[in-house]
Amino acid sequence: MKVFLASIIPAGLCGKIFRYLATRKWRFLIRRFKSAYAIDESLAVVPEGGFQTLLDFFLREPKRSARPLDPDLEKLLTPTESLVSQKGTVSADEFMVVKGESCRLTDLAKKDCSIYEGGLYAVLYLSPADFHRIYAPADAKLIYSKLEPGAKKPVFPSYVKKHPDVFVTNQREVMEFDTGRGRFLMAAVGALNVGNITTKFEEGEPFEARRGCEIAAFEFGSTVVIAFEKGRFAWCGDVGEGSKIRLGESLARFLG
Repeated sequence: MKVFLASIIPAGLCGKIFRYLATRKWRFLIRRFKSAYAIDESLAVVPEGGFQTLLDFFLREPKRSARPLDPDLEKLLTPTESLVSQKGTVSADEFMVVKGESCRLTDLAKKDCSIYEGGLYAVLYLSPADFHRIYAPADAKLIYSKLEPGAKKPVFPSYVKKHPDVFVTNQREVMEFDTGRGRFLMAAVGALNVGNITTKFEEGEPFEARRGCEIAAFEFGSTVVIAFEKGRFAWCGDVGEGSKIRLGESLARFLG
């Protein structure tokens, strides 16, 4: 049903309606949202006076005590609290294949991605219940960033199965980082109801990311695609497709 409704309701209209509702000071919406997704507010930093709007609640920040960082600096943290919807190896510049249709990493990033061919990738889906802030997996220097314009179609897994090109046609913030021991590329892909993707940096300006520190945030649900330079990284732990990964937990590790 979600896929059908998403295909017949104009994304722009849906987004405007949803944003209007989400920015009203109607706390009953927050209560309904928490109940619908079984969200534990005690895990978040609550502002004095409480959350005023659903958007404020959606952008809540996790308490560090609730999401402690893996102390092993040889490990790269997950950038998001999310479902690992896909993992694999970038092959022939493709990062994902759904029902025989592939998406090219160069089409996603709109730049040369040859150093990622043969490297690892993961598609991280953020559900409405997740913290929607994006954090640096490791200390790294931002070497490329660009907001690519596009649509705002849904990115929940059942929709992606029918529309595998959504990642390369939706609006997305592309970020590439150099750790000094290898590069990784992330694309924060916008989705239905996402009004904005905010960043802690300005395009074209120097930016040094610190492990576990916030670098960007979504307004209402989306996906992060992350790819790692070939031969520099390996998967960490037993995180597999379909598993949930929390902020502070590790996704990959350095090689050598």
